[in-house]
Amino acid sequence: MDDAVNTLGKGSKVWFKQDVSTWLLAEIKDNINGSLSLQLLTGSPGKVLQITDTSPLVPANPSLQQAIQDLTQLSYLNEPSILDNLAQRYKLDNIYTNAGPVLIAVNPCKDLPLYTAEVANTYKAGAFEAVNQLSPHIYLVAGSAFRDMVRQGTSQSLVINGESGAGKTETTKKAMQFFAALAGGTGVEGQVLETNPILEAFGNAKTLRNHNSSRFGKLIEIHFNKTNHICGARIRTYLLEKSRVVHQLKGERSYHIFYQLIRGIQDKPQRQALKLPNKPTEFAYLSKSGCTVSSKGSAIQLVERFPSQACG
Repeated sequence: MDDAVNTLGKGSKVWFKQDVSTWLLAEIKDNINGSLSLQLLTGSPGKVLQITDTSPLVPANPSLQQAIQDLTQLSYLNEPSILDNLAQRYKLDNIYTNAGPVLIAVNPCKDLPLYTAEVANTYKAGAFEAVNQLSPHIYLVAGSAFRDMVRQGTSQSLVINGESGAGKTETTKKAMQFFAALAGGTGVEGQVLETNPILEAFGNAKTLRNHNSSRFGKLIEIHFNKTNHICGARIRTYLLEKSRVVHQLKGERSYHIFYQLIRGIQDKPQRQALKLPNKPTEFAYLSKSGCTVSSKGSAIQLVERFPSQACG
């Protein structure tokens, strides 16, 4: 129990832990010598609970703090309050929330107009001076790192972490695209961005939770010249899940590249030279999981990228 619950009076809101994964919002109707009468506001609205053991209770934040941009500004920083704030912002398509210097991103699982050229131009101001009125965004974090690099003359790091399907791969790509828009002009930024589909082809696969799951870790170094423009990049990869090549769970796939080559290469002599079958199911290693569907259009686009990458 949060000690603050004992100080709450009639009309105050609290979170009631119904079970290991469920928090319900409730309002205190009466508090007599530590015995609380609660009326549920979620779950079973209107239901009244009599509580003598206050251990499942933590205080809730006032309504005026609902869906705020920075979690550190909450009066009560506890698990249900954090989750509720993120959920309220998510409903409004605000997928980014600050927690002090940390940016929390919740995968929207749909396309949102958050990465247009107009949005990028808005956040470019954050790369040259601190701008407090801008909403949380990966562009704001990337711009802040760029600003510190320029002012301090030292390398900066963005650590992107999360569970499978959280959006790490997409967030990394958006940060790189913003750096290219912010500090491009040498022509190198285009080649840096074009490495993404190649890396994903050889290191990403469909899993039960994520259709484009990165099965490796990577460290991307973006190099800037004296005029603060991108002049090169270095990508290091770690801990590739090699076992996926020979075994996948039911409903999962091996790495994209195998399906993309089979579906994407149209030149018959080249297919014959590589001994490519007509269908992925004709390869034993690709047929075991029972999941071999791949977009032919995207496969062709990827294969067409290989010559330009090889000549880079």
